[in-house]
Amino acid sequence: MERLGDIVANWLYQSRRELKLLFLNQESISTNTISIFLIVLFAIVPLSVFFLISGSKFSLVQIIGSYLFVVLLFILSLVAVIAWYKLQELLKSNAQGFSFESLSLSRIDADFFGFDQEDLQNLLRLVNGLPVEQKIVIRETPRNKQSGNIRFLFTLLDLIVRGGIFRTGTKLKESLNVLIMERFTFQNSDINPSTLPSSYSKWCSSTEAGSYDEVRKEISKALGTL
Repeated sequence: MERLGDIVANWLYQSRRELKLLFLNQESISTNTISIFLIVLFAIVPLSVFFLISGSKFSLVQIIGSYLFVVLLFILSLVAVIAWYKLQELLKSNAQGFSFESLSLSRIDADFFGFDQEDLQNLLRLVNGLPVEQKIVIRETPRNKQSGNIRFLFTLLDLIVRGGIFRTGTKLKESLNVLIMERFTFQNSDINPSTLPSSYSKWCSSTEAGSYDEVRKEISKALGTL
């Protein structure tokens, strides 16, 4: 039994290794090639093995019909999976690769943020990976006196982006800057892209020190997530 276990373990290891190598090189392999490989491996081969080891006799029509049915079913499944992943890529591309927490329009306190109806709709479009119709306006509001502040915007994004934006890598910081410039604006002035790196660094330091803890709680309540 132990010997058999070693053989199976080695086979699984080699199979996993070959599959990893295959998908590591998938940039040089078309989706159609991978699909055909998967259909042969998981549809045609198992069905062929079944016909070979089965003691029953099948007519030519039954065999051909079985192959056609299994292959068609597998193709439809692959199309659904590929479509799903392509959809996710499109949704992420509309938000610079970021994914967002779910928000409910009825739970958002628009007065806290100074959002009008267009801002709310565009915020929901953003978190759902859809292109916004116009930039979301970050206004100065009487309740927090910080809405027109880039660090307030960083805190808002840190709460709605899955995984947050705190201490992100260089590539994500570049994507974050593009996201902010394309999707947000201040009421009385444009966001200055040249100040984003230093503002982000200061925001990270202040956040780490707990300076924005109270603001984070207020924003979370206004988003309806706390």
